Amino acid sequence: MNINGVNIPMEEIIVAATALATFLVLFFVWRSLLEPKPEASRLKDLKSRREALREGLLASAGPNRNEVRESGMGAMRKLVDRLDLMRGDVARETADKLARAGLRTKDAMVAFIFFKMALPFLCGAVGLVTINIFAPDDLAYINRVLMALLASAAAFFLPDLAVMQMAKKRRKNLQKGLPDALDLLVVCAQAGLSLDAAVGRVAREVGFSAPTVGEEFSLTALELGFLPERRQALENLKSRTGLKDIQAVVSTLVQSEKYGTPLAYALKVLSTEFRRERLMRAEEKAAQLPAIMTLPLALFILPCLFMVVIGPAIIRAIESFSGAKIGGR
Repeated sequence: MNINGVNIPMEEIIVAATALATFLVLFFVWRSLLEPKPEASRLKDLKSRREALREGLLASAGPNRNEVRESGMGAMRKLVDRLDLMRGDVARETADKLARAGLRTKDAMVAFIFFKMALPFLCGAVGLVTINIFAPDDLAYINRVLMALLASAAAFFLPDLAVMQMAKKRRKNLQKGLPDALDLLVVCAQAGLSLDAAVGRVAREVGFSAPTVGEEFSLTALELGFLPERRQALENLKSRTGLKDIQAVVSTLVQSEKYGTPLAYALKVLSTEFRRERLMRAEEKAAQLPAIMTLPLALFILPCLFMVVIGPAIIRAIESFSGAKIGGR
């Protein structure tokens, strides 16, 4: 094959393509077999948190510690407070939605409301300018405006989609780590610990293996300590997560406390049921693998196989036809 005046043999091209395809297949298989390690991300978060606290202490010890600097979050907060958007049922629903995504601070709610207001105007203006620059001249002006309005409407839902994706990922992490946390809770209950002490101990133990479950249990342990009713703390756990498995755990704990049912026995039955459901979900995913692997098999493995099997025959045929053509001349 002649490329830019350089004659490259067909055998080298086939070998290089086969080697590249083999490397890509091995790389993706290796990446798929890697086990996620939440400890690394947890330690990284703790390290960044320590650095932020250290910077805050150093800044407060400086000569200008009494001066308040105007920041981006401060400007967002002033605008949202001026428009009075932090009250009402919509604000409470937004707070619950953010809490299910793991965003419980007031600043997160301020940023969400601000971007929900600002993104439609920003994307609409940018879209209108971009359309006027790149659109053909014969495109009507009303069509350009409609396209900009469509971009603005899509931008209005971007914060909601981002929060929904974060909440979905958080629910998966909770569902994955809940059976192990329930097993530890059963052990603590069988050892004679109270509900407050058992939840706190489980939160400390699963903090590294399942950080999301540990965080929710830590908040529940704190609320069990200072709220007047235990049921309210458990109901808060259910509303924060929005997960059916957590709702079943909360219902079991409430009924156990109300009717005097042994806590260890009830949690043991519930943990066994959760493990059975997790096994069923794993079997369902395993049954979906043949259909999922069809496309990678057709795109990456079969071409390599065809190159290895049919490649030498094609090369010999090309050489034979080339020799016959030269001999015929």
